[in-house]
Amino acid sequence: MSIFTESTEITEHIFLQQYWQKKAVFLPATINSLSGIVGADDLMAIACEEDSEARIITGFGMDGPWACKQGPFNEEVFQSMGGSNWTLLVQGVDQWIEDVNAIMDSFSFLPKWRLEDIMASFAPIGGGVGPHFDYYDVFLLQVSGTREWQLGQMCNDASKLQSNSQVKLLDEFITEQSMEARPGDMLYIPAGVAHWGTALTDDCITLSVGFRAPSQKEILLATLENLIDDIAQSDDENRRYQDKVTVFGNSSIDENSFRINTIVEAQLSALVQKFTPQIIQQAVNKSFGQLVTEPRYLPPLEEGEQTSLDLLTLDNINQLINDSGLELLQPVYSRFAFSDQSLFVNGASFKVGEQFAREICDSLLLTSISESERLVLISLLESGDIELEAS
Repeated sequence: MSIFTESTEITEHIFLQQYWQKKAVFLPATINSLSGIVGADDLMAIACEEDSEARIITGFGMDGPWACKQGPFNEEVFQSMGGSNWTLLVQGVDQWIEDVNAIMDSFSFLPKWRLEDIMASFAPIGGGVGPHFDYYDVFLLQVSGTREWQLGQMCNDASKLQSNSQVKLLDEFITEQSMEARPGDMLYIPAGVAHWGTALTDDCITLSVGFRAPSQKEILLATLENLIDDIAQSDDENRRYQDKVTVFGNSSIDENSFRINTIVEAQLSALVQKFTPQIIQQAVNKSFGQLVTEPRYLPPLEEGEQTSLDLLTLDNINQLINDSGLELLQPVYSRFAFSDQSLFVNGASFKVGEQFAREICDSLLLTSISESERLVLISLLESGDIELEAS
């Protein structure tokens, strides 16, 4: 399945070569009909659920006034909204509606670990979220109604924002392109490109497929945390700083009692040098895998006995694999990725063989596994991150 139908001249290869993370592109009549996949009533019902993540944004034009209310909501809120100039945004609709979740498969030509979630917006005439930009790539799929899109300038951290504590909107918007999106149309917008959508009809529903893009700061912070954890697990955890005094006069105790001298700095340098380039690379690889698989919508684990797990010995697991393969199910909230030495599931990392990791991600074990891999499998089943396919 692909987002690009046979009727469009743009193929996945052309898109990746010419547009992905380079420039926006409007693709009319590109996606198969999404009619009926989600309606306004569906979104309002989800927005009233206690564990939903929803917002209502009101405003129109550059000056608004723009405001944001955080959910969850109740039915009375929607009854009081009026007939124009507001938008309901519901995050993670792919976690609530199976048919929406299936849309994720249409983007399999991109790394699955890049996919964030699918947000849905419903708006009557005039509804929108104002002029803004995102730090991530996004595909906008028109489900129903008509929405006008304006594309503007390239933005970054230096772009001036309006003084609005509730909604981050651009202080200036320079329209460079405009188009009207109707059901079946798709708009791709790279990170940093200013955009502004406004509903032209009362039944405007748009799905927003966003992609994860960890910042350098997030990656480095996670890497430092992993390096610190490695120290905590070693014998050096409680080793303290000590003064260095030698008979040759090279002492960390300086003549000036306020001075941190070069002898002290040499001791600090020795501490840092423990982190070799290889150790740092391993830590950053682990951190990245954890970040891109960290789930946004992880439900609480239900208590209950899982007696079937007691029967999963190494021998009978491998027997099941030899018979017909061991089929697994991935809950909608679970996120997976693997590298040549690690499996990443919902923000956790496991040192396993690449073949085992690949098959876990593909939800089908076809090759015999080791005892250590069995323990990983049991751990994933116990946590609910994967499930056994019912026989």
